[in-house]
Amino acid sequence: MRSRLLEALPDATVVVRAPGRVNLIGEHTDYNGFPVLPMAIDRSIWIAAVPRAAPTLMVRSIAPEEYAAESIPLDTIASRSPRGTWVDYVVAAARRRPPEEGLELVVAGTVPAEAGLSSSSALVVAAFLALGEVGDRAALAEEARLAERYVGTLSGGMDQAIALLGLPGHALRIDFRPVRATPVPMPPHIAVVVAHSGVRAAKSGSAREAYNARVHECLAAARHLGVAEHGLLADVEPGRRAAVCELDDAVLRRRARYVFAEARRVEEAVQALRSGNLPVLGELLNASHRGLRDDYEVSHPAVDILVKRALAAGAAGARVVGAGFGGCMVAVCERDRAAELRAALGPSSWVFSPAAGAERTRA
Repeated sequence: MRSRLLEALPDATVVVRAPGRVNLIGEHTDYNGFPVLPMAIDRSIWIAAVPRAAPTLMVRSIAPEEYAAESIPLDTIASRSPRGTWVDYVVAAARRRPPEEGLELVVAGTVPAEAGLSSSSALVVAAFLALGEVGDRAALAEEARLAERYVGTLSGGMDQAIALLGLPGHALRIDFRPVRATPVPMPPHIAVVVAHSGVRAAKSGSAREAYNARVHECLAAARHLGVAEHGLLADVEPGRRAAVCELDDAVLRRRARYVFAEARRVEEAVQALRSGNLPVLGELLNASHRGLRDDYEVSHPAVDILVKRALAAGAAGARVVGAGFGGCMVAVCERDRAAELRAALGPSSWVFSPAAGAERTRA
């Protein structure tokens, strides 16, 4: 991909890469203050950059027929309203790191779009790196999380953190407030298989509204459980969490019940990975999927079908991955069964191993 970028922008001075991710478990827990357990993957968003004399930020793709270019005067970046296009994610970063001179960016990517594999957050992170040095990666992850709110999604920070902090051969347990990561080695006998349902998991329109609604529902549940305004479900005292069953609002009850259970599953999954216990890890993924489907209500019938197919083909566990509402499912299995599992799931499936985080290099 680097060579294709340099063909599209031969005089580029900087090339950056930010990976997508697969979240093994801990879905929708980040914006509730609880940890997650993702891994970076070897699919990335790439940007080549070069200064230009004109006082504009030119953003274009190597696939112009699919992603329209935009030229933004530098003095309008701060006031530009989101337009519902892919360029919004670049602008999200540029508002935090305004270019001091004209700049041309050319973007390419191998992360499937709208699949629940974090292509949009990878684009935000890549744009940050195209606009400046990496610096403190944990601090930059938090800055990127806040920047992405420009597009209207109330994200919790997992995607930006794993894009910057990913390690080859390791999943990361990521905690928040502040961002900090603990490497968890991926046992060599466990394979991570991802398959696309064919339903786009868009980070816009009704899907974004449904995602944001769950953020607000969890905040409301936290308040009902005694947390001060703006506090999160993670701030509920452990001894008070059983009171979730007493919430009068059935929706808030389901949401909080899922989050508390998922947070426990993250802790158990870390231990399962450390001990190489695939059956336990698989059952944790299965329980996560049931919770996401029934209590959090973010799965999709097409994903549910893939999950059933994966389990029938020998996966130890499988679940919807990402925000939900379509996109992909993730399964874990014995490595020597990965090819068989992919055959059952179809051509839009992949085996991923943990990859390195974002990088910025001279062209």
